[in-house]
Amino acid sequence: MKQGYFYIGNKIHGGNKIGLTFVLKITNRSLLKLSRLIYVVKNNSILIVFTPLSRTERVVFKKHLKTNETVRKYFDAEVCRLLENIISGLLRPEIGVDLIIRQLTKDQEEDYKNFEYKCYDRLHIPGGILMKRSNEIELNGHRIRLGDSMFRLFLRLALELKKRRGGWVSRHTLESEGIITDVDKFQIYSNLRTSLQGSLLDKEGQKFIENNGSKQYRISLHPDFITYHREKLLKHHDSSIQELARKLSAC
Repeated sequence: MKQGYFYIGNKIHGGNKIGLTFVLKITNRSLLKLSRLIYVVKNNSILIVFTPLSRTERVVFKKHLKTNETVRKYFDAEVCRLLENIISGLLRPEIGVDLIIRQLTKDQEEDYKNFEYKCYDRLHIPGGILMKRSNEIELNGHRIRLGDSMFRLFLRLALELKKRRGGWVSRHTLESEGIITDVDKFQIYSNLRTSLQGSLLDKEGQKFIENNGSKQYRISLHPDFITYHREKLLKHHDSSIQELARKLSAC
């Protein structure tokens, strides 16, 4: 990046997209601009900044932290654990399905047995709008753009999944809620699968957006593996998507 800022990468943690940035040198002058760095490195909920400091500079920097509400963040035990998780995730090679299964909690294992979820992908909904009617989601670290109609359907399926009852929703319910326009048209499901399948762990869109043969659809994934940025979704230009976001945050 320009002006001595280097973006390292990011990781989803606790529903937030956390970015890591290295600043080559922070002077007294640039220190005042540090709080605006979050607007330079966009699409991050939280930004962690690394920079080399001498002992003298460290004293000055700490004083500034105590008076700046935007920048202030101390490296207590919780923050150190967060950093450890983020950095290890960035350095770790992409994990496969077998390793994900071994890392499931007992409750998650039970849910996979009871609800027969078929996928183990990681999904984040940052709520960012790249341009009008173009919404961004992140699937296994890959960025995907969805138009408003597909995004609305996708968010509705995510909402049903977050209710933790298996995630199935009838296409007649989807029509009555205005999510789809015609129960007898299936192109929107096909288009959604096509948009997602290249970023899926097993590349099978039919498995991820599942149809049970009884006019019901779902995202076949454990609800714990879906995170989202509530505040950004609530500011969406589409009122129906705002409403879905309000219901999603209540789950």
